Amino acid sequence: MARKYVNFRVGGSPLKSTDDYSVWTNDLLQKIIASKTVIQPGRSTVGHRLINSDVAYVVISGSGTMEVIEYNNSTDGHGIDPASGIAHKDSYSLTPGDVVLVESGDFVKVVNDSQHDQLSYLRFFDREGWRN
Repeated sequence: MARKYVNFRVGGSPLKSTDDYSVWTNDLLQKIIASKTVIQPGRSTVGHRLINSDVAYVVISGSGTMEVIEYNNSTDGHGIDPASGIAHKDSYSLTPGDVVLVESGDFVKVVNDSQHDQLSYLRFFDREGWRN
């Protein structure tokens, strides 16, 4: 069954809400998770390593910075173990309309650089990477 959400909503109450940010997650589809995050001015997410999931981030309002750490490659390809050391670290400026694609295994942290405006973005990722 299809469902329509307007104004970048993804449905439901915030799954997680702190003084720093709120996350709404909609897991109604069988293969894809849709999530919206709103970060308060001058705050950030705590950061997390993507597990078993590539993620597409779409910035919808505000400005900020995304820090991405790629760990050293293993013999199987893209590195996923922080103990193996850092292979590459990037920092991306974020503005509305930006799309950032991040691979499974990478560590991601998002910072709201504004002292006045919220930073909002959508995330789309496969259900295998869902963390309960």
